[in-house]
Amino acid sequence: MKKRKGLIPGKERAPGSLFDVVSLVEHQECVQIGETVEQVSAWFKQHPHEFAAVVDGHAYAGLLSRGQLGFLLGTRFGFTLYSRHPIQEHLLPEGMIASPSIPLFDLLEQALARSGEAFYQDVPLVDPEGRFLGIIPVPSLVRAQSTLIAQQFHLAESQRSELQAKNQDLFRSLNQLRQSQGRYETLFQQSPLAVALLNPDGRIEACNPKFQSLLGPRGGLGDTSPNLADLMPIRQRESFLELLSLHDSGSSLPGNHVNEFSLQLPGLGERLFKLHTSLVHETGQICTILHDITEQRAVERKMAINDKAALFESLVGGVAHELNNKLSPVLGFSELLTMRLEGMEGQDSLKSYCNAISRSAQESVRIIRQLLQLSRPPTMELNATDLGAVLREAASIMRFRLRSAEATMKLELPSAVIDVLADMAQIKQVFINLMINAVDALEHAERKEITVQAEVQDGWGVVSVRDTGYGIAPDKLNRIFDPFYTTKSAERGTGLGLSVCLGILRQHGGEISVKSTPGEGSVFRVQLPLARSGELAAAPRAVDGAASGPADGVMPCFEPGPRREVLVIDDEEYITNLVQELLRTRLGWRVERVHDGRQGIQRLEQGTYDLVITDLRMPGLDGFAVMGWIRDFRPSLLPSVLVITGDSGSQNMELELRAFGVPTLQKPFTPSALVEACQKLLIEA
Repeated sequence: MKKRKGLIPGKERAPGSLFDVVSLVEHQECVQIGETVEQVSAWFKQHPHEFAAVVDGHAYAGLLSRGQLGFLLGTRFGFTLYSRHPIQEHLLPEGMIASPSIPLFDLLEQALARSGEAFYQDVPLVDPEGRFLGIIPVPSLVRAQSTLIAQQFHLAESQRSELQAKNQDLFRSLNQLRQSQGRYETLFQQSPLAVALLNPDGRIEACNPKFQSLLGPRGGLGDTSPNLADLMPIRQRESFLELLSLHDSGSSLPGNHVNEFSLQLPGLGERLFKLHTSLVHETGQICTILHDITEQRAVERKMAINDKAALFESLVGGVAHELNNKLSPVLGFSELLTMRLEGMEGQDSLKSYCNAISRSAQESVRIIRQLLQLSRPPTMELNATDLGAVLREAASIMRFRLRSAEATMKLELPSAVIDVLADMAQIKQVFINLMINAVDALEHAERKEITVQAEVQDGWGVVSVRDTGYGIAPDKLNRIFDPFYTTKSAERGTGLGLSVCLGILRQHGGEISVKSTPGEGSVFRVQLPLARSGELAAAPRAVDGAASGPADGVMPCFEPGPRREVLVIDDEEYITNLVQELLRTRLGWRVERVHDGRQGIQRLEQGTYDLVITDLRMPGLDGFAVMGWIRDFRPSLLPSVLVITGDSGSQNMELELRAFGVPTLQKPFTPSALVEACQKLLIEA
């Protein structure tokens, strides 16, 4: 990214003129044509401009906009599809290009002659050799036109007596004035941007129709003209009035000063605007241009959430894999110790130690599963699901908690069934989490009400959960979906609830957003794709090793069968020790252990085995390489392969496992789950 400097010749204003075309340049920053969409998006995040020029060296190549990139990257798969594209593939259609020598009037006329989207684009300034000189924004043209009109009026008044004697000159000046007024009408009255002229106290003295529409029917001008500061939240009024005072005092503010303020508008509620302010020296008024950026900021927040989720997703799989590997021997050996202590007198304290270890490990497993839900929730069964039925079940579960909090919940469900494509259990968890958060938000509220509404909008099933609680501070809105971030006390929340909701909805192709007003409450909005007739999808299920065993560490007795030869391949020595001990003591099988894929293939070449148990993620040759060798050289053994893994299970991994047709036991697993899986596999083989 480059900021070009020193390319504009004659930047100083010519004597006797208020400004020329070059003086309207707001910035000279540009990006090189070889940059990617992701790099340019990062550039926009660091700069306030709506448009930027693309150059090839010094030569102007085209124009691009912040809104265009936001549209590309804000879609569901936009970042993945377009982030690596060269920016030259996404330039705006060729628009107006200005030369430093063009008269200002001609520039304005050409700008007004544009139609469609091109009318709102900033104008790049390019010299005769094709070198980029700078960007002239549309607001600068509006201000220039307003100032030109004031200059023309002043010129007509000061030269009235002379013009009376020179009818021809008077006709020419009046003709120019009419042209200026026509341009003023087009730029000011028909501008898509809301433009107003304020006095130094903030009172609106003139405004265009767009601005008038924001004020509503009761916002007319006159002796009781509204004050723009009165439409702002109290926390922002003082800084806004201070800004107007600085303009009025002639302080060295930039010609186009940009700030962001919120306005409480009739019928629209609170909206966020970018305010461009500049002093009209001839009239002493402050020209204010409003640009509504509420939706833009919402898209940026959504992109920031997606960026954070992508970063966390890249870390959580590896962390979960390592923790699951470490927890497997803790669970397994604690259960074996408990069984060894059965029937031994005076060992109650030691058994309680083992039970404490087992319970702590199982609690760790549950936390790991919550973490995995942030990047890829457990295997889903997507079916046509009645959204109303799910909400009624979730509300039923919440009845006791609502009574305890002395709160009421109102369900607003349509009479028609809303079928969404979803896993009922997981979606119910999302709504229960949102309802729990809503109840917690009512703790200190005077009016304790929750409203849950379901409807269909634009091909989506939409659910809104609204509370009348204390709301969420603006500086915290961007963080509430971060893992482990919570505004609750430590005993009331881990900060994973909303993160889990986000992870589940992302897997369903849905969205979640929030709007909140401190002191008034919050609204969480969930979107889910509607189900088409007969639509369902079922993903393969892995064996849940940690949940399949009996409670309290009591392992069932297994009848020993024929002696079996087993090969265990895992880079964790404690895992291979555990598997060997379990299969040897419980089933009487002979177990050989190796700790990488290459050693495993060497043993397979040298011996004969009834069962192969292999990990997936190992240094060097991994589990897929081992299964590939078995498929190619020992195909009869492939039905007797069991995969044990602590990996979270990406979509690609599931597809590869499905191609091999082997079962999977998730770490950490209980001893009974391992023994049962091995026996079942050999029976079926």
